[in-house]
Amino acid sequence: MSLCINCGVELDEEFTVCPLCGKNPGDSGTEEHAVDNYPSAIIHLHKKENRKHLWELSGIIAFSGIAVCTIVDLIISKRPGWSLFTDVLISGAWITLTIFLFLYKRAFALTSLLLIMILTVLFLAGLFTGGTAWFLPVGLPVTLATFIASASVVAIYKVASLKGLNIIALALIIVAGFCVILEMVLDIFLRGNVDLRWSLIEAISILPVALVLFHYHYRLKRGNRLDSFFHI
Repeated sequence: MSLCINCGVELDEEFTVCPLCGKNPGDSGTEEHAVDNYPSAIIHLHKKENRKHLWELSGIIAFSGIAVCTIVDLIISKRPGWSLFTDVLISGAWITLTIFLFLYKRAFALTSLLLIMILTVLFLAGLFTGGTAWFLPVGLPVTLATFIASASVVAIYKVASLKGLNIIALALIIVAGFCVILEMVLDIFLRGNVDLRWSLIEAISILPVALVLFHYHYRLKRGNRLDSFFHI
C-alpha cells in the first residue's frame, strides 16, 4: 500500500492515478496544484459534479415521462390532450430543480426565475385545461403575494440583529396578512365583493400567539437565538 502525496488516500500498488484527486500519486506538482487538490477543494468539486449528474439524471427522467405521456395520449386520443397538462407540470418541476441546483447561491436570480417559471406554468396549465380567465384575477396576485411574503420573512431574518422567536412571530403575522389578501382575491373573483370571514378569524387567532412569542423573546429570554432555544 502507498499514500497519495496530494490528498493522503491509501492506494493499491496497481493504481497509477489517484481515484480521489485524479493526480499521479507520486507527483506533488506545483504549489498551486497542491492547493487545488486540498481536500476542501476536492469535496467542492465532487459536489459540483454530483449536482451535474443529478441534473442530467432528472432531465432523462423528466423527458422520458413527457415522451411516455405524449405517446400514450396520441395513441388513445389521436391528438394532444391531457398530456399537454402533464407535460407542463413535469417540465416545470424539472426547471425548478435546475434553478435550485445551479442558482442556489444567487438569491435574486433564484427568486426571479422561480417567479417567472411558476407564473408560466400556471398560465399554460390553465390554457390547456379550459381557459386562463382565472390567471390574472387569481393566479397572478396569489403567486406574487406568496413570493412577497416569503421574501419578507427571509429579508427580516437577514437584517434582524436578534434572530430568535421574534422571527417566528413576524412570520406568523405575515402569514396572517397573506391569508387576508388570499380571501380578498378569492372573494372578488367568485362573488365580486369582499366579505372577510375565515381570514379574520385566522388573523385574530395568530395575533396573541405572536405577541406571546415577542414577549418571551424580548423580555424573558433577552433575544436568545433560535438554534440555542431549540438546542440545535
